[in-house]
Amino acid sequence: MGSKSKTVRLPEELLKVIERKTRTENVNESTAIRHLLFQGAEEYAVELFKGGKITLNEAAELADKTVREMVDSLVEHGVRGNLRMDQQKKALEFVREATKGKSA
Repeated sequence: MGSKSKTVRLPEELLKVIERKTRTENVNESTAIRHLLFQGAEEYAVELFKGGKITLNEAAELADKTVREMVDSLVEHGVRGNLRMDQQKKALEFVREATKGKSA
């Protein structure tokens, strides 16, 4: 993952959060801001998934997580799956095809 420099104006309330994170976690300001942005991105992905606006794969991509990590995050947030029956059937068919001819 590459990174780019961005200039942004932050309200005092957020600066206090950043300052606290730098003190309590002994990290520099840039690291604290990145951690908080990733945390916010994860929360955003959870909300979009919960609302049925994005798929699990899209949520994982937004949160910069693997699908498995995203499932764990969704469970931690109390979010149940939002797969429709046709999606579940398609997933089962895919698994059957992928494992066809393989012994258990």
